Amino acid sequence: MSLHRPSGLRAGFHAEGFAGESGLLHAGEQWVPEQFLIESHQHPVWEIYLQQHGSTHWVAGGESYVLHPGHLFAVPPGLTHHLAGRSGNHHFYFAAIDREPVVRRQPALGLPWPKTVVHREAGELAHAFAQLVREVTTRYEYADTGLTLAVDHLVLAVSRCLAPAAVPQLAMHPAVRAVKRLLDQEFHERWTLRELGDRSGLAPAYLAELFTAELGQPPHRYLNERRIERARQLLETSDITITALAVSLGFSSSQHFARVFRQLTGTTPTAFRSSPAR
Repeated sequence: MSLHRPSGLRAGFHAEGFAGESGLLHAGEQWVPEQFLIESHQHPVWEIYLQQHGSTHWVAGGESYVLHPGHLFAVPPGLTHHLAGRSGNHHFYFAAIDREPVVRRQPALGLPWPKTVVHREAGELAHAFAQLVREVTTRYEYADTGLTLAVDHLVLAVSRCLAPAAVPQLAMHPAVRAVKRLLDQEFHERWTLRELGDRSGLAPAYLAELFTAELGQPPHRYLNERRIERARQLLETSDITITALAVSLGFSSSQHFARVFRQLTGTTPTAFRSSPAR
């Protein structure tokens, strides 16, 4: 496997040349400046993108698609596509996956995917992509097994996005469930309690009371925990600067980020990144 940074990126990587039977052809996570474009190309397998921050304009098969944060953009085999529009700094994940070895391991995932581009909201894929990036960029024991499981997990997550809507099994107030999902997927936004109340249809104080009763902590604490969880992953797997990382996670400054990081982890972002025993 080779891992490198294409010229012109702000941060991130492109990895390819995977050995074994994981089904992964290439993958990456990239922070891209406004002037960065991706030329027309195609692959013999599915290529899956997830927009994390910023907006982008893609063209696939002659059709235009605008991706906003949390949007899945999955391109079927053989379809020509390219990144067409300069729309400011942005950040996305991508992976090219051969589904055949995945289906051999996991026959239940063998239901056909559409033969056309998939473009929809799918912020929940971020967890699966983050795990794939961790396996690609970190030297773990059982590396082949870890990579294979991460690929299977990503294919499972995409397959679930294509399936009918999930039916919640846990008894949770609908407003709390909606706000929890929002904070899980859009933790980079600077949410206020009033904005969360507006989105859930509840008075801010009542929402905070319900949320704390059901999840054991207020929305602001839950939001910061999601941000710091993601920060730990990025500090381990990327070379994005701490200042840029802080801004991308919704903190007002690197000092604010460092203060919250220390409160929740007991150490600083710089010390965490440089520690050999993470």
